[in-house]
Amino acid sequence: MCLIVVGTLFPAIPLAIVTLNFRYTSLAGLIPQITSQLETSTPDGRGQAVLFDELTVMKKRMTLVKYALFLCGVAFIFNLAALYLGYFSLGGMKPTMMALTILFIVVGMSCFFAETMLSTKALNLHISDVLQRDVPGPDGRT
Repeated sequence: MCLIVVGTLFPAIPLAIVTLNFRYTSLAGLIPQITSQLETSTPDGRGQAVLFDELTVMKKRMTLVKYALFLCGVAFIFNLAALYLGYFSLGGMKPTMMALTILFIVVGMSCFFAETMLSTKALNLHISDVLQRDVPGPDGRT
C-alpha cells in the first residue's frame, strides 16, 4: 500500500471534522433560543409541547454530532499512524491502520447521516406547529 493511497484521506478527514464542528456550534447556538422561547410560551399551549419535542431531538442530534466528531478524530489518528508507518517503511501495521481509519470514518459518517435525518424531523416538528395554528387566510377566514 503506497503513501498516495494512505494520504488520500489525510486532507479529507480534517475537512469533515471542521464541518461537524460547525454543525455542533450551530446546534449549541439553537438551544438557548429554544429555551428562551420555552420560557416565554404559555404553560399549557401546543407550542410548549413542540418546543420540548424540539429540545429532545436537539439533544439526540448533539449526541450524534459529538460521536461523529470523536470517531472522525480517531480515524485521523489512525490515518496519521498509517502515514507514519508508510513513511518509515514499517509497513506491517499499515494495512491495519488504514482499515481502522476507514472503519472509524464510516461509523462517524453514519452518525452524521443519522443526525441529518433527525434535523429533518426537527424541521418537520416546527413546520407542523406553524401549519396547525389558526392563521386567517387571505379572505379573513381561519
